[in-house]
Amino acid sequence: MVSDVQRDFLLEILVDYALLNDIIAAPFVKLCLHKIGIKQSLIIEQRYRDGFGWQGKLQAKDFTNLILYFLRDVGGHYSGILENDKKKLELTSICCPFKQIIVKYPALCQIISSIIGSIAARNFDYCKVSVSSSCTGMSQACVMIVHLEENEEAEQAEGTIFTDEPFAYLLTTNDIKQARQNITNEDHCVVNGLEELKTEYREMDNEYNQLRNEIFSDLKLGVIFVDATNQITYINSTAQEALPGDGHWDSAMGQKLKVILADTVQNGKRYIQHIIQLGCADAAQYYSINASPLLSKDGRINGAVGVLQEVTEFKLGQDELLQLEKFSLVAELAAGTAHEIRNPMTTLRGFLQLLSQEFSPEMKGHEYCSLMINEIDRANYIIKEFLLLTKPAAPSLKKVNVHIILEEIFLLIESKSLLENVKLRKRYAEQLPLVQADPAQIKQVFLNIATNAIQAMPIGGQLTISTMARDCKAIIQFTDTGCGMDEKQLTRIFHPFYTSKESGTGLGLTISFRIIESHGGRIYVESSLGKGTTFTIEIPAFDARNG
Repeated sequence: MVSDVQRDFLLEILVDYALLNDIIAAPFVKLCLHKIGIKQSLIIEQRYRDGFGWQGKLQAKDFTNLILYFLRDVGGHYSGILENDKKKLELTSICCPFKQIIVKYPALCQIISSIIGSIAARNFDYCKVSVSSSCTGMSQACVMIVHLEENEEAEQAEGTIFTDEPFAYLLTTNDIKQARQNITNEDHCVVNGLEELKTEYREMDNEYNQLRNEIFSDLKLGVIFVDATNQITYINSTAQEALPGDGHWDSAMGQKLKVILADTVQNGKRYIQHIIQLGCADAAQYYSINASPLLSKDGRINGAVGVLQEVTEFKLGQDELLQLEKFSLVAELAAGTAHEIRNPMTTLRGFLQLLSQEFSPEMKGHEYCSLMINEIDRANYIIKEFLLLTKPAAPSLKKVNVHIILEEIFLLIESKSLLENVKLRKRYAEQLPLVQADPAQIKQVFLNIATNAIQAMPIGGQLTISTMARDCKAIIQFTDTGCGMDEKQLTRIFHPFYTSKESGTGLGLTISFRIIESHGGRIYVESSLGKGTTFTIEIPAFDARNG
């Protein structure tokens, strides 16, 4: 993965190199790269001084560490040895920061030697840099010698002497005149060299972009860069798949990401693992978004970068785990209290039955006793639901025809639907596979959902029960035209004790969820507020080979 330091270094070098190539012809390349190296050395030295808290002139050891940290951070692999009582630094590289580009453009070595020589010149009285071998030739490693003291060995070595001169990085007319003096009869090469360098720059830019794309593609993360106007400047292939369309902002995901990046660009807000949901219910997709502002050297926001990753499986697994924890909590509560409550309730009911016989039917005492007995029966029903939730009966599995159970459900809800002015509709598949299920438990689930659907249409409507076969499963859907549910209700619909009915216990759908789960199936819901709700149940088809 490309580090921030390496990326910034490479981009700054490429920009400066391109600008100077547009101004000056090929014969001046070495001079230009030397100036770029001096300029970059000021930025690099200050960055590491701030990072390590170094003050004053650097000692040989700190200078060596700075150079090695820098070369490592920009992607190189170097080792450094101080010799001759810390008067000479020998740097050996087996991996250049410019990678394979250095083979095609060996002049780039000038930048590294100029950076090292300029930093040394500002911290030592003498500095001479010589390259004894280069990986651009036959050698497998690049060896650079930095002499930090003027002595006989330094004088005999071929190389460049660096001095600490203010504004040495500026390209002056004297520099250009001096360079021209070294050129004979090559004026015509200037124009040709400029065009060649432009072509080489474009090739190098393409190679860099290709390398960047390969790196970001290997991450399997969507990466997108925007400028200060929130216009996309770079988007990798993974992000393109998540943001389809020519403009990339047109999709639902694109619109949400655009708002996040706009907030980051305008307000500098950072987003860390921000979850975005696309779609609802069973078709929902979840993405984790990280967004950070891009800052210029003066601290101003000049863009933003967003990284997105699909986390649907993780999010669904997290939700299932949370649901199991809730079931476990309810089970613990029910198991610990239900039996203790049921015994005194039975005693109370018995005495109330005896007490009611002491009153004649028309007396208030008889009415009160009957009311209390009914309430005790209701409490016992809730306790029974508790116990069913905490320890559901093991299903007695048989080969079951779902259509037969649905016909029984139609008979049970027909009278209720007539009273509520609800029309019943059937849409059965011509061929529906048998399922392996407990008929009583599946009937309980169907009846519970159908009853809830009718109750959701107090002023009438239509309940459609449909079946279909898909992926070796029997699919059953209950669709009503009732009041529907909002997103908040949908997220809590299967939670224990959650109900919108005055007389409900909030356990019916929770128990239904557990029953379908114990059959190896799934149950989920889709709803639009004011339009209606669809409950979908999936039950694996019966496999005759394993029956």
